[in-house]
Amino acid sequence: MDDKPQILKNHRLQINELNFSQIWQAAHSRIGSGTLYRPVACVSLALNWYFGQDNVFGYHFVNFLIHCSTAWLLFLTIKLLFSTPRLQRIYSSGEICFIAVLASLFWALNPIQVQAVTYIVQRMASLSALFSLLTIFCYLKARLSLQRTIGTVLFACAALSYLLAIFSKENAATVLLALPVIELLFFQLNLSRQIVKKIALGTILGCVVAVLSAFALRPELFDFIANYYSNRPFTLNERFLTEQRIILFYLSQLFFPAPYRLSVEHDIILSTSLLSPWTTAAAIFINLFFVLLAVRLGRRFPLISLAVIFFYLNHIVESTIVPLELLFEHRNYLPSLFLFIPVAQGGLFLLRKSYGNKIVSSVLIGTITLLLGVEGYATYQRNISWKSEESLWLDALSKAPNSARPIANLALKLAWGPDTNEAKLRKALELTEHTLSMRMARKRLDAAQLANMGAILTKLGEYEKAINYFDQSLELSPEAASTRYNLCKTLIMTGDFSRARDELLFILDKGWVHADYFNMLGFIYLWTGDPGKALPVLQQAIRYAPGRPDVLLTLGKCFSMLEEYKKANWFYHQARKRGEGGAVLSLCLIENNLKANWLSKSRQELERSMHLFSLNYFLNPLQAPDNERFRSVPLANEVLTPFLQTELPQLTNDLLP
Repeated sequence: MDDKPQILKNHRLQINELNFSQIWQAAHSRIGSGTLYRPVACVSLALNWYFGQDNVFGYHFVNFLIHCSTAWLLFLTIKLLFSTPRLQRIYSSGEICFIAVLASLFWALNPIQVQAVTYIVQRMASLSALFSLLTIFCYLKARLSLQRTIGTVLFACAALSYLLAIFSKENAATVLLALPVIELLFFQLNLSRQIVKKIALGTILGCVVAVLSAFALRPELFDFIANYYSNRPFTLNERFLTEQRIILFYLSQLFFPAPYRLSVEHDIILSTSLLSPWTTAAAIFINLFFVLLAVRLGRRFPLISLAVIFFYLNHIVESTIVPLELLFEHRNYLPSLFLFIPVAQGGLFLLRKSYGNKIVSSVLIGTITLLLGVEGYATYQRNISWKSEESLWLDALSKAPNSARPIANLALKLAWGPDTNEAKLRKALELTEHTLSMRMARKRLDAAQLANMGAILTKLGEYEKAINYFDQSLELSPEAASTRYNLCKTLIMTGDFSRARDELLFILDKGWVHADYFNMLGFIYLWTGDPGKALPVLQQAIRYAPGRPDVLLTLGKCFSMLEEYKKANWFYHQARKRGEGGAVLSLCLIENNLKANWLSKSRQELERSMHLFSLNYFLNPLQAPDNERFRSVPLANEVLTPFLQTELPQLTNDLLP
């Protein structure tokens, strides 16, 4: 899902040096625009790329450390709550530790958290939760501090943590609303009118800062909310009503997290009115009841109130009117932080009641231990579903059979996975066509499926059919830049450079910025013999994807055609350093050296190539049909062929005409 566009295809994240320029580039890695985007999370992902490229171990390791750190901080924060005026001297230190440990473990081991921790790009959600919790921890420490200077420093740390949280993911803005709730529940023993006014003012201020923070980070949010519903299969009203049922579903998953109830995709029936389905009205009533009960119990049971109010507060962004997809389990990572404190309190209450009865105490302790063990095992089982793309989407297909996404992703895996063959491509085409009649997360997702069919047909070499499907897709969704880009690749295979150029210029004129678009436009100019036009375009490509091997190779070819042979060699060697080591690069180097009259360098490169490649593989770029040759930069056969025939007398006319 989002791992591919956000990491694998997001070249701004793929840094190769640790310097300010590249870190700044990673922080501005919003796809398509290169603007500031969740910089804390994105920089952490960029550092993972620097140390391990696309090896997933490092990403999982960091995600797991974040999860463990959040669990540890949750333990410390729960302990701090018992030092507040409202809870002082109610429990012994041992009982406090028992509640804190048990609540933290129930949260950390819960299988529903797998989606926030194992799903790599959801580091945005887990980092946001970590820093949100750190904000609350620092606030509590500041309020409990007896020294004004230390308290001021801690308040500053809370503010910094809040910024880190919203710079990880914007939904953390609502955490600011939790601070007045904590103040009211745990510090204000006597509610005078003045205190109520202060808390009301604090809540309003929190709302204003939260909203302004969100819109400062996402200035297009107004337009996003107003216009994005046109691309969703539900209205604002339908989403709000449906989310009332989804919130209760989340609660049921949290307290009964059986692996068979968890999935990356769920089939959800839309609520079109209060009584369609009737459970909508019931869900609204139950949610209101929980919130009002939490408010009512605030004076006597502040921890229960905190658990409930914090859960609902932190679902305001993703579970109300913002036109996101309806349901994702990782959205519970932050809201569920305090949800298990009342459960731990209940466990302690039962143990207190059984004091002196060893049998009952042993049964209770055994039951608690068993529950934690079952949770841990269920988390292990849930991770098995995430072991590979096939297992993840097969699992989702069994749990959401009416959804197009699992089948669409399985088709993509068939078409672009290892050992792809014609039979797999035909099956992928059939599956993708089937998704057109299924439930989709966006109204125009059928346009994406038609585009996928075009891409599969391109792989099958059926270019005219592919172009027809791309055109159908663009009729439904003319603003789809990636579809136009893939259409361009197919047009190039047919030699239609003119239309491919026009499509790319259309993309760039619309303001869609990506290194791929500039690189392909420059590539087209090279094939049409216009390196002067190619150069500024390719310079834009390298600006957006510095160090990318294919862009470096294309730039090298551009300089070679411009007769700047030293620059060409420099770019070719940079491309080789960064992993571009195919026969095309070797032939480009030989060609460039020959054009510069550096015969000895040409011979050295040829000798190197003969050690690395088989003769057929090395010569293939020169003998391939046009549709294959158009996959790489143009080669000057008239320069290379005489040299190769002279230096390699074993060549026959069959191998190299």
